Amino acid sequence: MTAPAPERRTIVKVVRRLLAPAFTRIDAVRDEFAHLHRRWDELAARIDQLSRQTERLEAYQQVSRDEVRDAFASLTTALEGTPPDAPPGEILQRRLDHALLHAEALTDETRRRFERELAELRSAVRLAQALAERGATAPPGGEAGATAGSAPTPSAPSRSFTHPTPSFDVLYRTFEDRHRGTPEEIRERQRDDYLDLLVALPNEGLPIVDLGCGRGELVRLLVDEGHRALGVDSNLGQVVDGDGEHFVQADLFDWLDGCEDASLRAVVSMHVVEHLPLDLQVRLVFEARRVLAEGGLLVLETPNILSLSTAATNFWVDPTHERPVHPLFLRFLAEEAGFHDVETRPLHELPVSFRGREAAPELVEDLESLILGAGDLALLARR
Repeated sequence: MTAPAPERRTIVKVVRRLLAPAFTRIDAVRDEFAHLHRRWDELAARIDQLSRQTERLEAYQQVSRDEVRDAFASLTTALEGTPPDAPPGEILQRRLDHALLHAEALTDETRRRFERELAELRSAVRLAQALAERGATAPPGGEAGATAGSAPTPSAPSRSFTHPTPSFDVLYRTFEDRHRGTPEEIRERQRDDYLDLLVALPNEGLPIVDLGCGRGELVRLLVDEGHRALGVDSNLGQVVDGDGEHFVQADLFDWLDGCEDASLRAVVSMHVVEHLPLDLQVRLVFEARRVLAEGGLLVLETPNILSLSTAATNFWVDPTHERPVHPLFLRFLAEEAGFHDVETRPLHELPVSFRGREAAPELVEDLESLILGAGDLALLARR
């Protein structure tokens, strides 16, 4: 016996209401996978393009080899029975040198273009994976990806005491002055390390952004040199003479999330990555690539853990450090995010050395590099 029509309609409404979150979730997953399929089509086209470029490069290399072989044959024939300084030999030698230089230049240009295309492909693959993961893990009834990359859940509020004490945020400026160096010292160090590198970048109309700018030395240096620069820090108390035009008080990840694609000339972050948990280290690098314009530069400076004196002692002076970050891990992240021309540079050699260099110079040099070494290192990665 079937239920009367009004009851059936009521049952249908109730069932629909109960299943509405599931339907919403299904629609969200379907949209995500439709987007994922479009990305895979783009990847397939990019792979095909790279394959054709590889074939062209191989063909050009074969032509270059044939040209060099012919040039050597001509040179050998021309030089047979003639003095070494005969004019035909000089002409052929210059011709051969020119052909080799031309071949090397074209090969380097093709290699760089291939590396950029490969970096784009790697970035697209990682983005597609992130979309698929977000579609598979978003909570039912909510927006897909709402929790992706979110910061760790804040800890429970601290206990309430009668007598207040300052937070470490209040103390951090004084801490940096004592243990990192004065603003004037850091400004001159950053001038030597980064100024020429940053001002040579393309896209002069876009800003250079210092994430976790602290006291703002680099921002002020760039502004004084006539370049657009912006500092972002959640603890703007660091910047004593607060400047609303060139400094923003914000969580750097919230600020990055609000940036448009390809809107920045460079992203610089000095001694920030070692303060972050792993998921936010990944987000920092991948988001930096998204917001950088073509030809832009990512700079991450961090303590050099390849120096035992830094990794074992100096690194732990700052209690807000999470853990040391290995340069090979930073290179891995940058390459997987789609950066190219990735390198790490040691910075700020410690002003100490071992005795006995005359007796065993190579051993002393190795020990100095391992035990002392540079105090910091910088990751440089190009978009």
